[in-house]
Amino acid sequence: MKKILITGVCGLIGSHLADALLSKGYRVTGLDDLSVGKLNNIRHNLRDPKFKFVKADILDAKTLGRFVRRADIVAHLAAAKKIGESGNALDTLTVNIDGTRNIFEAAKNTKAKVLLASTSDVYGLSNDIPFREDGDLVIGSPTAKRWAYAVSKICAEQLAFSYYKEYKVPVVIVRYFGCFSPRASFTSTSGHIPLFIDAILNDKAVVIHGDGKQTRSMGSVDDVVRGTVLAIQNHKAVGEIFNIGNDEEISVIGSARLIHKIASTGKKLKLKFIPYKKIFGTYEDIRRRVPCLDKAKRVLGYRPEISLADSIRHTIKIRREAI
Repeated sequence: MKKILITGVCGLIGSHLADALLSKGYRVTGLDDLSVGKLNNIRHNLRDPKFKFVKADILDAKTLGRFVRRADIVAHLAAAKKIGESGNALDTLTVNIDGTRNIFEAAKNTKAKVLLASTSDVYGLSNDIPFREDGDLVIGSPTAKRWAYAVSKICAEQLAFSYYKEYKVPVVIVRYFGCFSPRASFTSTSGHIPLFIDAILNDKAVVIHGDGKQTRSMGSVDDVVRGTVLAIQNHKAVGEIFNIGNDEEISVIGSARLIHKIASTGKKLKLKFIPYKKIFGTYEDIRRRVPCLDKAKRVLGYRPEISLADSIRHTIKIRREAI
């Protein structure tokens, strides 16, 4: 029975990943500082003898190291999220870089396999669509705080490959594209789809940054988790990077209209546009974000199975019951 440590276990992906691995017979230790994730996301697992929850910070190297050394596999999902101009870029850089280094420092002696959760944000302003794992990463002006998140994740990837090459720590990197479920926080950290769902169900204005013509590829967390499990279990994944997510491309304003259609509230869709500069300063928005999934399909046997519309439909159903 494999022992796996999940950092960020109370977050959206982390909590669903715990569910999936427990159902496959893994012994799961979940670590979270609860700064973003919610204990409710894992409450149903707290009485499972195969599951243990630890409230801890990944910057606490001593505590983190103790649990890494007990694990066969580490799924490192904990991270500080991207920010606007009012956020603290130093916090983002510190958590995502130093926290990742703490993981690998502990794993280098045990040779536990480490799955590092990265992000589609690392592709930055690249015009090479769809994004391929071996493509160039094009980062914008360093004066915009919002780039701190992408830069911190690029650095985390470099740390992963350094420990893989220098210390033979088995590592696999997954670059997540946007996902959601009814378990999303429905706050700014959850992405635009849950926010739009909540606004439409409550007959409020859907807030759109910029002109809304920028495109994204959003999907079900179940697909993302399935791809993550495949990456954990496949020995051919070691030393590789994989895009994981849905490759359906839709504009932000198009997703608002799709949600409004599916919700069928009988109310008019209300849109409120806010200029990017007002929120993100000099940050230049990524106009298109679409993954190439060829490598994940070829090596992992991964392909998304749940459409964006079905994911929205399911989330609306559960969210309505909660309102």
